[in-house]
Amino acid sequence: MPQLTKILAIAIMVFIPISSYSHDNEKHSLIGESKADKLDQCVEPTEVMQKKHFEFLYHQRDNTVEKGIRTKNHSLANCIDCHVSHDEKGEAIPVNAEGQFCQTCHVKTAVNIDCFTCHATVPRDSASKIKSTGYNKNIHIESAAHNLVKYYKENEYER
Repeated sequence: MPQLTKILAIAIMVFIPISSYSHDNEKHSLIGESKADKLDQCVEPTEVMQKKHFEFLYHQRDNTVEKGIRTKNHSLANCIDCHVSHDEKGEAIPVNAEGQFCQTCHVKTAVNIDCFTCHATVPRDSASKIKSTGYNKNIHIESAAHNLVKYYKENEYER
């Protein structure tokens, strides 16, 4: 009997992927309000985005980094701009802050979010408005990148 249990468990893991359980059609209950809260659908149907958003982001990344093709449809910056919530003062709450859009689902599905080790967690025009909290650790990356770009422009760096 234990052998049958093992076979059944393996069959379930193989034939029913974990991603099929992400979200379970639950609505987000986040603190604050975002542009996305006022929309009926994302850039793709909601069910598709819930299960395949990372594929769109990887494809966008590859097109941008490897081919120099930049579009907004599946760009991470566009996602952040639309899905970031704002507090009662109108300031952006980072999407990876506790209880926020990206963090909530990624914790629930036990998936690591590594996007924000490099990318901003709030729209660029709002990054400077974030107060000194534990969530602004990515702002220094943007500042360093901005300074690097400025340096190269000032020194007329060419490839």
